[in-house]
Amino acid sequence: MEKFIKIVGFFVIPILLMMQGCQKEDGLNISSDSNPVLKSKLMNTFYGPTVPVGNGVARAWVSVDLNGDPTSVGINLSEKALEKLPAEPASFVLDFPKTKGRNFYTHGLLDWNPQGHEPPGIYDIPHFDFHFYIISEEARLAIGPNDTVQFANAPAAKYIPPFYIQIPGGVPQMGAHWADVLSPEFHNVVFTKTFIWGSYDGSFMFWEPMVSLNYLLSHPHDLVTLRQPSAYQRDGWYASSYQVLYSTNPNEYTIALTDLVFHKGE
Repeated sequence: MEKFIKIVGFFVIPILLMMQGCQKEDGLNISSDSNPVLKSKLMNTFYGPTVPVGNGVARAWVSVDLNGDPTSVGINLSEKALEKLPAEPASFVLDFPKTKGRNFYTHGLLDWNPQGHEPPGIYDIPHFDFHFYIISEEARLAIGPNDTVQFANAPAAKYIPPFYIQIPGGVPQMGAHWADVLSPEFHNVVFTKTFIWGSYDGSFMFWEPMVSLNYLLSHPHDLVTLRQPSAYQRDGWYASSYQVLYSTNPNEYTIALTDLVFHKGE
């Protein structure tokens, strides 16, 4: 993420100027005033193993309906995970529970950026990147620093959501990034959250809510509708929205891809 942001200022901002405008629990650990539509779709939630983060833990999960189809996937951070975070950038791999949710989402990659990153005045504040991958960890780790052809190979236009642009280049062991040019931080608003798409060699293969530390500490309860492409590349369950939520029972933060809908690939 860090490398791709270094060139956002050169490509996104000019465009904006032109535009001018496996443990099982029943239900999610979300507060009682959470979105009732979301809650009604959840039958069972399965958790992957916990990973130490700060003074707490993180874990990935998938919620499924009675047919075993995924309805949402997410990452939970215990409240103490935001305490004693590393002074240097750090990454944490979070596995989704095996054999659950049709194995569409495979693993999460949580990046902590204590100094943020470029461009100055936009993303140079402490924040987290929450990547949700549909390729294996082995395939992700095989993405190399010299894969310039694969980074540049963009998915066809019908697979790209409106008002997203590809940032030239890519990040090893991560992929190429697509930024939302309508996101508020590009319009003189302090960065709180945004949503990134990720591709490699012509295919989208991760989705990334990016969330500031201060925003999490404000104990948000936000559900954000996502713009959709006109077609999808492979059969799977794709998010219609994403949620950033603080709950008190237990005290934790949830970042989730929600309202998953099955789409046929074409």
